[in-house]
Amino acid sequence: MKEERYIKKDFPHHFKEQMKKESFMDFFHEIFLEGSAYIVGGYIRDYLLDKDCRDIDIITDIANDKLMEIVESSKCSYSINRHKGIKIKLKTTEIDIWTIEDNWAFKNNLVKLNEKDILNSIAKGCFYNFDSLVINLHTYNYNLRYYKECINKKVLNILQEKVEYKKQNPSVEANIIRAIYLKKTLGLEFSKNTSDYIFKSIENIENPISKIMEIKKEYNKYSDIEEQDIISFIEELKSNYSSLLIL
Repeated sequence: MKEERYIKKDFPHHFKEQMKKESFMDFFHEIFLEGSAYIVGGYIRDYLLDKDCRDIDIITDIANDKLMEIVESSKCSYSINRHKGIKIKLKTTEIDIWTIEDNWAFKNNLVKLNEKDILNSIAKGCFYNFDSLVINLHTYNYNLRYYKECINKKVLNILQEKVEYKKQNPSVEANIIRAIYLKKTLGLEFSKNTSDYIFKSIENIENPISKIMEIKKEYNKYSDIEEQDIISFIEELKSNYSSLLIL
């Protein structure tokens, strides 16, 4: 794993070289004329682990109509999902980009946006601590605090405690399959906040195993997860909660 102290020196070159190969760096220059953009999650984690990554998640603080104008003027191939996120398909890289104003957590005031510390606000807006890595693409300042806590403690935690935040999250089944995957591949334990959320979510899903298996098909990275993994996971989770009720 790369040492954190080299990030500000090495990451800019790493990112810019990839975008130059895609002939797409001008897209970000256009964004920087209006505001800032932040890479979030797996692209940063894979960089730290010296892994190649062709999927980049980005959130920007510019207005959504301005972002659309920049996307359209770039002549790139793109599509818009139901959450108003924009998927840009380049030669070898896919970029998912959305605005802070259209992010479900900020839009519904479930996560407070601190203008003086946007990096931390975005980091805390990530669902799991494992995915909470943020780098400002303009200044290359970064926040890895919650990710490092996850790795050091080997505990997967949902960063927000608010019931409404967890209730309104639009990706319940995807959150569950991600937890199963991280437990199986990295041996992460769950915080009480995570365990409670997953247990209650499964209880509220009709035919949870088939629903989770259906969502799994949308993500190539979860190909190693079998139906039996999901069954065993749910059985273990229910057993643990039954034990707590007896106590």
